Amino acid sequence: MASGLGSGGWHTDRLGIQDPLPDDLSPDHRSALEPHLRLRKGEKEREVVIKRLTVVKATPPYSDNLEFYVFRSSDGRLDVRRRVSEEGRRKVFLAVAAVVALVVLVLVLTH
Repeated sequence: MASGLGSGGWHTDRLGIQDPLPDDLSPDHRSALEPHLRLRKGEKEREVVIKRLTVVKATPPYSDNLEFYVFRSSDGRLDVRRRVSEEGRRKVFLAVAAVVALVVLVLVLTH
């Protein structure tokens, strides 16, 4: 995994008016940027600076709905951030909704 994160830090690309987008941009990033980079009428020159950081998302099996984001920090060491996955957040929401429904049912039946 570490080898896929590059040499560390932010990657900066400076593009002139005729320069193409970097080849290693994801299709989602490319489609988000392309409409903003179309030539405008009368435009003669421009410089676009694209800064990006390679991040790897890992969801190990049996991780109890956790996902991990791995990237190289500015000093070149690997940094790992943990967070609850979308599925984990959905499960928590459903559990809280079930508890609230149960409490409301108990209150209605006891009064």
